[in-house]
Amino acid sequence: MPADEWPYPASHSPVRIWLAQGTQSLVLQHGADDAQAPGWALSVSKTLSSPSQVLELHERYKLHPRLLPWPSMLVWALAWALAVAALRAAWQQRAARQRAEQLLQYGQIARLNTLGELAAGMAHELNQPLTAILSNSQAARRLLDDAEPDVDAARQAMQQAAEQAKRASAVIGRLRRLVERPDTATQSQAVPLPQAVADALHLLEPELRQRQVQCQAPLPTPQLPPAQADPIALQQILHNLLLNALQAMEQVPAAERQLLIQHRPQGRHLLLTVQDNGPGIAPELRERLFTPFATTRAQGLGLGLTLSQGLAESMGGQLRLVDGGPLRGACFELQLPAMPTRAADTP
Repeated sequence: MPADEWPYPASHSPVRIWLAQGTQSLVLQHGADDAQAPGWALSVSKTLSSPSQVLELHERYKLHPRLLPWPSMLVWALAWALAVAALRAAWQQRAARQRAEQLLQYGQIARLNTLGELAAGMAHELNQPLTAILSNSQAARRLLDDAEPDVDAARQAMQQAAEQAKRASAVIGRLRRLVERPDTATQSQAVPLPQAVADALHLLEPELRQRQVQCQAPLPTPQLPPAQADPIALQQILHNLLLNALQAMEQVPAAERQLLIQHRPQGRHLLLTVQDNGPGIAPELRERLFTPFATTRAQGLGLGLTLSQGLAESMGGQLRLVDGGPLRGACFELQLPAMPTRAADTP
């Protein structure tokens, strides 16, 4: 370091140098007044050998905060902070993009499945054109059976019946093409329930954080076998149950909102329960809870639970409303078949 940049005068150096032999020492440079004080310092020793005697050269360099390169250290700290912030922002953006893509995928599947349930629920609406077809056909037959057949009236009745038949056929065909979905039984595979719950909660993490819901989710256990299910269908069921629970707790103060998810084995099946501390299910709604269009929300279609029950049954399981549990709200129990264990091969 040049002499004009050294923070100490030449006669007041922070370096203390001395020779030592046994218990005797000779100070070659005293250094600053605090060079011997305890603290952050750099010490170096070297043995000087000669035929006549052996000496040890000691050097102690007292470090002071003003000697550190603070501007360079600050630049490095800011650079590292910016790098860490950029990595964290990129990771959060990637997680948000993946969450949005999965929600979009589940939304598309839910839309198609909902259309299927909607078609099933609207089947009774086809009774009107079918009844009209029957009535017009019977009227045309009576007109033709009269002693003096009214051919024009019979032709008009048959024309109306044909129009109603075409209308009903077009509606059914269009809905069937829109709502066809693959057989979930052929897509069953081993799905760990804790992982499926974690994935569903990850997708709803913004909702949970915004609504300040305290969620208790199950931890992976080696004793719990995986479920035999279709991953997409299982995610759709969990998404519907969790979203219904979040919406049910809107009437509960934010500090008291709790969501409890549990699982346990039961014979050859696995049970997964989702319970909230909302107001629960009204008694008049319990009997028709899993029927289409049964809902208590003004903007709801009442098809989520019907869809979820259909998906559960297609995987060999069952979805039902049960009583009890540590929370006072609604408790839904999803039963799925456990993945069978393969017997060990005998030699």
